[in-house]
This record gives sequence, C-alpha cells and structure tokens, in this order.
Amino acid sequence: MKVYTGTFRYCSDGDFEIVVATTVERIERELIRMMKDYVEWINDLGDGEEVPESFDRLQQMGWDNEWYDVSWNCTDLLTDEHILKYAMETI
Repeated sequence: MKVYTGTFRYCSDGDFEIVVATTVERIERELIRMMKDYVEWINDLGDGEEVPESFDRLQQMGWDNEWYDVSWNCTDLLTDEHILKYAMETI
C-alpha cells in the first residue's frame, strides 16, 4: 500500500498542516484546495486575475510570493498498521 503525505508550510511563521492520502490525485486535490483558499484569502484578485487551477502553478505562486511551501512524498507500507506510525513520524 502506498501512502502520500502532503505538507503545507506557511512562510510567515513556519507553521504547517499535514494531509494524508492514498492516491496522488487525492493528495494533490487536498493541497490544491488549501493553496486556493490561502491565495484567495491573502491576495486581492480584483484586477481580473484568476486563481490558478493546477498544482504546479499554485505551488509556484506560493513560493514566488513567499506565502507558503507545499510538497508531498510517497511511502510504500507493508501493512495497514503502519499508516498511523508513519503519519505520526512525519508530524
């Protein structure tokens, strides 16, 4: 079984949030949701600029503006009992 762990780190204070998923699509969808929420909150897009939809563009936007840093990684697990242990070690 593969487990994907995503990290959303705020550049302003170093706080972070962790997301765990079992597919690449799910981890990226959750991180996209977090990035879009942050961009809409921090950035006044009143000049007609749209919030990007892609993971890569949102990730780059956060990095370029020093708002957040987002990444994910994958680990192969041998049994389901290791999921919680892996998540706790990541945090």
